[in-house]
Amino acid sequence: MKCIMKIIIIGAGPGGYETALVAAKRGVEVVLIEAGHVGGTCLNEGCIPTKAFCKNAEVLDGLREAAAFGVTDLSYSFDFKTVVDRKNAVVEQLRGGVEGLLGHKLITLVRGKASFKDEHIVVVDSVEYTADYIIIATGSVSASLPIPGADLPGILTSKEILDIEQIPQRLCVIGGGVIGLEFASIFRSFGSEVTVLEYCKDILPRFDTDLAKRLKQS
Repeated sequence: MKCIMKIIIIGAGPGGYETALVAAKRGVEVVLIEAGHVGGTCLNEGCIPTKAFCKNAEVLDGLREAAAFGVTDLSYSFDFKTVVDRKNAVVEQLRGGVEGLLGHKLITLVRGKASFKDEHIVVVDSVEYTADYIIIATGSVSASLPIPGADLPGILTSKEILDIEQIPQRLCVIGGGVIGLEFASIFRSFGSEVTVLEYCKDILPRFDTDLAKRLKQS
């Protein structure tokens, strides 16, 4: 009689759900535990929703520059609610695709927060799950400034700004890294007056210096 190995994976982001799919294809029984949405940070509050915003920003910039390409007398309005709705629809469609993949007969998706009972048992909402091995793939959360006032109204992380209901007239972005500059560029195209604050000598401090200088000029 063949013994089927069993694993528990805590976290259904790219690291977790991709591992679950590979394991299931190889005949391993998987319990995949997720407290939030499947897909992780990139799909739900990172790469995908921000790129949806980037596309809207690109369209707006193209309209503003249309006269240089011989397209004149344009008339248009900008509905930010439609932008947010489109972003949400893109995320939900891709999330649904991931959930569809996880419908494999050897994968059990459990919704809830996991805690350890011992090295082979995990508890979710008073239900115990046992496995030969446990993989922790819980990902990351946005960093916040450890200073007074960081929790005041109007202070947003890269997660919350994706769900604002109106475009801010003025926006201050603390951090001139990839994420900060991406949001600065997006909301400048949306019409906000944007200021970027960066502690280091150059923007993109972890990237090539020549690249940072060219981007600063832009």
